[in-house]
Order: sequence, then C-alpha cells, then structure tokens
Amino acid sequence: MIFNWGSEVYKWKLLASHMFPMSNGLAIKSTLAGVAASVFTPYRIGAYFGKVALLRFRYRAKGIVLQMYNAMAMFIVNFFFGLLFLGLLGFKSTNEVIGLSSVSIGVIGMIGAFIVLIFWFLYVYVNFIAGLFEKLPYTKKWTKYWDMLSERGYKLTASKILGLSILRYLGITYQYVLAYQLFGIQMNWWSAYFASGALFFLFQFVPVFNAVELGLTRTTMFTVILTSFGIIDEITPQLTLSITSASFLIWLINLAVPSVLGSLFLGASEGVKS
Repeated sequence: MIFNWGSEVYKWKLLASHMFPMSNGLAIKSTLAGVAASVFTPYRIGAYFGKVALLRFRYRAKGIVLQMYNAMAMFIVNFFFGLLFLGLLGFKSTNEVIGLSSVSIGVIGMIGAFIVLIFWFLYVYVNFIAGLFEKLPYTKKWTKYWDMLSERGYKLTASKILGLSILRYLGITYQYVLAYQLFGIQMNWWSAYFASGALFFLFQFVPVFNAVELGLTRTTMFTVILTSFGIIDEITPQLTLSITSASFLIWLINLAVPSVLGSLFLGASEGVKS
C-alpha cells in the first residue's frame, strides 16, 4: 500500500513542480485528500477535485489539468497490461468466453494491447499535437494550462510518469496475488497474476461507490474471470469466502485507510489561501 500510494505521491509532486515547488507533506496530504474525495464518486472522478482542494486557488484549474494528465498515464498503462493479460489468459484457456473462443479472446487482447502502444508513443511525443490547440479558436485559451507540453524536458517528465505508472500497476496487481495467497486460494502464480491484472483492468469500468463497495464487486468479477477462463473448475463456498476476504483486505488497505487519512486533510488551511 505504501508503494502504491507512494508512487502516486511522487508523480503528483513531479507534475506539481510545473506550478510551484510542492513539499513532500503537501504532496502526501493532497494525494490522500484525492482518495477521500474519490471513494464517494463513480469512476473516482472526485479525485480530480479532492487533489487540488489543498492548493492555493490560483493553482487549482491547472492542477486539475495536470491530474487529468496523470490519470491519462495510468489509463494507458492499465489498458495495455489489462488487454495483454486478458490475451494471455485467452491463449492459456480452452473455454469459450462470452461466446468467443479462447483463441479469439487471446488475439483480441494482443491486438488491443498493440493499439494501446500507439497511444503510449503519443503520450511521450505529444508536443506536435499540442500545437493544434493554438490554432483552434475554441481551444486556444487552454494552451496556458498545457504549457508543460512545450517545455524542453517534457519527454523526460512523460517517461517518468509512465514509468511510475507501470511500477504502480504491477505493484497493485501483486497486492492482489499476495492477498489471495494469504487466504489460501490455490492457483499457479501466472494465473493469479494475469487474472488479478484483468480484474484491476475491468474494475475501472464499473461505476461503483468505493466507500460502500467493501470489495464485493471485486469478488464477483474475480469469480467470473476464474470460471470463464477455466482457471478454477468449481467455486465452492470456502473459495468464495476466501476471495471475499482477500477483496475486502485490498479495499481496506488501498482505499479505506488512505481515504480516512485523506478526509482529515480536506479542510486544511492551504485550501483557503488565495
């Protein structure tokens, strides 16, 4: 959990440096405030506003844009590995999944992951696209928020954000594997890792309120993944209890604890300074 949110804190501090020198304390508090705001909104959109709530007023608009940029990196990484892992599960499976052969799922996953690599490339080399904003009358006023894209060190910044997003994604996926091992769910390591990655990928599309989800949605989705790809033949009551316990633990350490801490910072004095 510390690795998960620690990498997010570092990314946020790195991006915020394009506005002002952000202290480690403010980076931690604003990141946790974003978690607190996100758990009560579908698709965690509250994170955009919670994260900038502790910033001075004049930095908030640009802070939201930078957070969108940060989320875009995680979105690309999530799509790439999620589709890749679904493809690998498809090639390893012999079952039909949602009416498609496992090979078809494998091919679709691999093609999708390859397409995402194009967006990966554009994320790092987006400078030439940013120039289009200056030529369109409706988006010309946005350029002041995207000045980071024209800076000399942009490619290095983009590469760092993507690299940290990759590490965070792999760390989150490994969290799931550890939780399943802790509660005695028996499967080989690659099946657990790929299935966990697929779960994390698919879960992003579910408009749940994380504050009350308690890991139950993850339990249902993970059970469907295990049975659909033939990783486990039968879901017993004991296995369901183990998956539910592991999912609740993930919810507790990744969302509940950080959001409780973050809620303490939402009313911090930095948010009322102009």
